[in-house]
Amino acid sequence: MRITQETDYALRICRHLAKNEGKVIRSQAISQEEFIPERFTLRILRKLNLAGITGAKRGFSGGYFLKKPKENVSLYDVILAIDGPIVINRCQDPDDPYCSKNCSLGKDFKTCKFHNKFAELQQNIINNFREQTLDKFI
Repeated sequence: MRITQETDYALRICRHLAKNEGKVIRSQAISQEEFIPERFTLRILRKLNLAGITGAKRGFSGGYFLKKPKENVSLYDVILAIDGPIVINRCQDPDDPYCSKNCSLGKDFKTCKFHNKFAELQQNIINNFREQTLDKFI
């Protein structure tokens, strides 16, 4: 698993909005202060809006704001909004039935020690990201 550049930008955008909680911030200001190209800023904000993490206000005094309290937005929420679910191995992806040991093709998952260990590790990673909220990064 690797944190993509887009997710890194999204985390910085969310941190910026969390530092300015309760304020509406223009995308240009976020872009400049966080050193993120403006086109990426807008694309990321669109994804964050769709996920319900941020909101947008239109008009002359428009911009973006954090829709939830910073204590309620986890790093996992942001990762999920940008890159989708964390999957450390293809055999852990419910949308991809591939398994090099064929344990997903009718055999019992409990017999595959790799599958079980990867499932445990994946859940630990997810739990760690869920425990980290934006307020801890201000």
